[in-house]
Amino acid sequence: MLRIRSLVTFILCGWLAASVPSLLAQQQLGRIIGQVLLSKGDFPQNPVMVELRFRGSPISSVYIYHVVINESDFYPIDEMANVNPLVSPTTMLQIRLEFKKTVKQDPLAKRVGGGNPYIVDPADYNRQFPKKAVKEFEQAVEADRQRKPDEAIRHYEKALQIAPNFYQAHNNLGSDYLSKSDFSAARKQFEQAIQLNQSDAAAYFNLSNICILTSELPVARRYLDEGMRRQPDSALGHFLEGTLNIKLGKLSQAEGPLRQAIQLDPLMAQPRLQLVNLLLQQGRKGDAMAQLHDFVSAFPESPFSAHAKELLKRLQTSSAPSQTVPK
Repeated sequence: MLRIRSLVTFILCGWLAASVPSLLAQQQLGRIIGQVLLSKGDFPQNPVMVELRFRGSPISSVYIYHVVINESDFYPIDEMANVNPLVSPTTMLQIRLEFKKTVKQDPLAKRVGGGNPYIVDPADYNRQFPKKAVKEFEQAVEADRQRKPDEAIRHYEKALQIAPNFYQAHNNLGSDYLSKSDFSAARKQFEQAIQLNQSDAAAYFNLSNICILTSELPVARRYLDEGMRRQPDSALGHFLEGTLNIKLGKLSQAEGPLRQAIQLDPLMAQPRLQLVNLLLQQGRKGDAMAQLHDFVSAFPESPFSAHAKELLKRLQTSSAPSQTVPK
């Protein structure tokens, strides 16, 4: 790993056991040399981490490395470097960084059914899209806040008629279709959002969510991995990780991601409910009751609160088979 402060050449080294026509394997030092460029503006004062990762086994004499930059100020970078020490011990790369757009927390982020955890500042939208499209988008967001999905859908569709490349409108429109269980329409919108902005993790998470709901689990894993690569600290991503592991029967691998989701976003109700379900499936009645106590205290106005209280009471007063809470 190397930290850089400006536009400089970096050198990353690793020992390679090269395949050679000899009875003894030879150890060779491979080098990846590259330059980091910035598309716009100046580098921040803080250093930038350049990380070298080795993925998988060597293919013949070729070694596959990933040069990774995952800094909060920039869109994530994951460049593949194929090092073949028999041809040349040095591999050249040029990496171009791009600053992330200014973001603010979206009040709709708590909707796990496809909501984008971040939304670009409206001022930035005004620079990218016609004002009429932005106005329709803002009216749609307000309708979503008021829990009027049909009205929101109409405004998102009008925004897209004016600006078909308005990727955030595609993503939010997909979220509203998903809330109505129209998986086909939702999937189409999320796929368009990805085509228009491959750096945004939200649509990948949303597609993973749809695939989990429709039991397309291998595809769900692929989209989830893409989303987590772009936003590894996403509460929604960790929630989906835990949910997918439950679906796959990997119960021992589900608890960690669910607890991580709760830690990242304590106000997100769904990971807490899913954790209760997991604990009940594992026969951990006491732990499930503790989580239900926490849920009822944290979310007294939740539509699931009444059922959680009922389930908690049943667990306290009987040893009957456990029931699960809605997800």
